[in-house]
Amino acid sequence: MIKLPDGIVTVHLNGERYRGAYYFRGDELVVTAYGLRESSANLAILDGERGKAALNLAKLVLIDMVREATDVHFIDPGLSLQGSTTRLCF
Repeated sequence: MIKLPDGIVTVHLNGERYRGAYYFRGDELVVTAYGLRESSANLAILDGERGKAALNLAKLVLIDMVREATDVHFIDPGLSLQGSTTRLCF
C-alpha cells in the first residue's frame, strides 16, 4: 500500500530548490526528501495546529536537513612544490 504524504514542502537555499514531503506519524512530523536522510520534529510544539503551522515546521526541518547535508568541511589544499612536479597536500 502506498502512503501519500500529508503535504509537500519546497525551500530555496543558495539559488537551489529543494523539495520534500511531510507525514504526520503519531506525535511526530516526519520530513523526507530525495537524497537526504529522513528527519522529524515533535508535533507538541504546534499545539494541535496542522495547516500552515505544520508547513512552516516542515520547511524548517527541510532547511536543517539541507544545511546538514551540505555542511561538508573541505580542507583547502595548499600547493607544495617537489622538484619539477606539483602535488596537492591535504
